[in-house]
Amino acid sequence: MSPRKYFMIMTVAAVAYSFTFYWVIQAGAASDAHAKDERVYGMASRDDAAAARAFESMTTLLRHPRCMNCHSSGDFPRQGDDGHQHTMNVRRGLDGDGVIAVKCNTCHQDRNLVGRHMPPGAPDWRLPSADMPMVWEGLTNRQLCELFKDPRQNGNRNVDEIVQHMTGPLVLWGWNPGEGRTPIPMPKSEFLAKVKEWASKGAACPIGTSASEPAGAPSEHAK
Repeated sequence: MSPRKYFMIMTVAAVAYSFTFYWVIQAGAASDAHAKDERVYGMASRDDAAAARAFESMTTLLRHPRCMNCHSSGDFPRQGDDGHQHTMNVRRGLDGDGVIAVKCNTCHQDRNLVGRHMPPGAPDWRLPSADMPMVWEGLTNRQLCELFKDPRQNGNRNVDEIVQHMTGPLVLWGWNPGEGRTPIPMPKSEFLAKVKEWASKGAACPIGTSASEPAGAPSEHAK
């Protein structure tokens, strides 16, 4: 075999080997990324219908006054079971903690104050920020679920981080809101189980045309 022919054969073999190695690496990276998505979004045991039903169950809490008073329309918090505007004329502010001297932590501490209708409290008591107000008043269950999963509206959270937030002290306060306030009627353990089921089964969204309509099938758009 001539040196020229030998050189050409070796060059072709080297190129072929390089392409093979490249695609093996890419396939491995894609597999790792897919595995990460499964860990983060619960895709390993995906069940869209079950996830949609779990989210529907969660809305019992999400539309309760203990949640809606901070997630309703307007640039201010609300109070009471009737959701009336905060009597101290508190405004949202850029970070959700009030404006000027009228700050949330002026009255609201990291725990409820003792006494009927005294200021309630939990760690980091505030409204959502002005750039992500997370208003879900009037949304359908599907729209609410989509908002929950949209990092541009939910505080840049992925599904796992949503679960962490929903199991945090500010949300759990709803079961211990202080004297004179109606606590969330759904048992806490049941709610937390539904949150985790929704996430672990793929976080699919229900279909609905009104805020109170039953789920039906999961939304293809919001899967």
